[in-house]
Amino acid sequence: MIEKIAAGEVVERPASVVKELVENSIDAEAKRISISVRGGGIHEIRVSDDGCGMSREESILAFKRHATSKIRGEDLVNITTLGFRGEALPSIAAVAKVEMITRRREDIVGTKVIIEGGEIKKVEDVGSPPGTTVVVRDLFYNTPARRKFLKKTSQELRYLYVIFERYALLYPSIHFKLLNEGKTLINAPPSDLRARVMKLWGSDVVKDMVEVKGGKKIRIYGLLSKPYRVRKDKGRMVVFVNGRYVKNKLLEDAVIEGYGTLLFRESYPYAVLKLNVPPSKLDVNVHPAKLYVKFENEDEIRRDISQLIWETLTSQENIPHAEKREFKKKIRGGEVSKYRIVTFEVEKKKKERRIEDYLPKMKTLPMELLGQVGNTYIVLRSSEGLVIVDQHAAHERIRYERFIRETKERKVQELLEPIVMNLNFEDYRRAVEMKEKLREYGFIVEDFGENTILIRGIPPLLTKKDAEEAIKEILNLGLRVLDERRDDVIKLISCKGAIKANQKLSIFEMEQLINQLLKCENPYTCPHGRPTMIKITLKDLEKMFKRKE
Repeated sequence: MIEKIAAGEVVERPASVVKELVENSIDAEAKRISISVRGGGIHEIRVSDDGCGMSREESILAFKRHATSKIRGEDLVNITTLGFRGEALPSIAAVAKVEMITRRREDIVGTKVIIEGGEIKKVEDVGSPPGTTVVVRDLFYNTPARRKFLKKTSQELRYLYVIFERYALLYPSIHFKLLNEGKTLINAPPSDLRARVMKLWGSDVVKDMVEVKGGKKIRIYGLLSKPYRVRKDKGRMVVFVNGRYVKNKLLEDAVIEGYGTLLFRESYPYAVLKLNVPPSKLDVNVHPAKLYVKFENEDEIRRDISQLIWETLTSQENIPHAEKREFKKKIRGGEVSKYRIVTFEVEKKKKERRIEDYLPKMKTLPMELLGQVGNTYIVLRSSEGLVIVDQHAAHERIRYERFIRETKERKVQELLEPIVMNLNFEDYRRAVEMKEKLREYGFIVEDFGENTILIRGIPPLLTKKDAEEAIKEILNLGLRVLDERRDDVIKLISCKGAIKANQKLSIFEMEQLINQLLKCENPYTCPHGRPTMIKITLKDLEKMFKRKE
């Protein structure tokens, strides 16, 4: 019973098991680490490496509590290994059925150890390649009270993936592989840090990351995203200290403080930072699972990190790359005159609508197109005065109503060449989970494996680039939003590709935009409730010029 209680300090869930076993593999100087799980890791976890392996005597001793070969007495204040407390394997074995096969390179045969509930059942010689394989089955089978508090399989797999991702980022020179139910989720060959980040987080993220290197009191190395490449949570801010992932608010605060006024409120950067601190200045023995650390001089550490980040970022160009969009147009009869006056006729509406006082009334039409102001507003002249149209809001309304119609008609634009999207594990899992629901919005999504999806069909009003951006934003929303907040998703999709403010339009383009707007069911507001147009009457002008009170 004591062993089971003590195990709870180290083994909280399947992800805890993976953490401890991967750390053992790294300490064994493995060059390849493969993790295979079933049932979210609850049913089975298999971690294999090509490390140094153990002798028969060492493999038996490894399951004795507080027995470790990784430190000597004088090393207690100068710890350099990830595992040093001698608690990992005994704690796992106390609450699971464990099988370990291990062999040193110099040995002819390996050793197989079978343990259930902390009791060694069998030790025998076995043929095996150099290295160690540990199989953990039926986690918490003998502690049902703890097992019932585990999350559902998909959630436990997400926790487990986070651990895998962190160590894959920390050790890019090691070949990491993760399999779930026999299917490869990630296969990450040895690489540099930038290539590893691209493999796990995607090319869109890594292209906006800059290298940070230096430090005064400590050595700092890593990659940081530029201030415009941010998230709404801290999930991609990863800080390592002396080769281990740690949780430390001081480190998170130091990173955010380093961005200073460059970072928008409630936004968090992508960051992979590796800190090298003299072991004597660091206490890693404050938590059984070694998740927390204490620094000897916290103020100096914080100042060193934030100052280096600020200096790195302010030496870079932080202007986001704007993508050019072309407004498709067809002009008959040659070039359109810049000063052509265009009139618009409006069909009689079939039903009455509520029209706010500040919006134009239909009786003011027909109108004459005068031109564009500030490359953002279209100005028209009516019998009552001026009508000013916000071109972005207007185009959003047009696309919104068109998309609603096309969604009802189940229209899809099938692509001759599919869009290939390489995603991180979380977004890939969501995409596969959502693919049937996405079909209702006009997207045909196919699972291509290894964190990759193919988009074979898109809504007709979107370009391929707009469709890819829309998919990324939808994946952030999640399946529940697709089910319960359908209108929000329609707004998101339909607004992709809309004409922007500060976009110069030709007379023909303005004419087309106004014609389409006036045919909308509700031409007066954009999908988000902002007015598409305002009216300045002759009376308003007379008051402004003090002609009338």
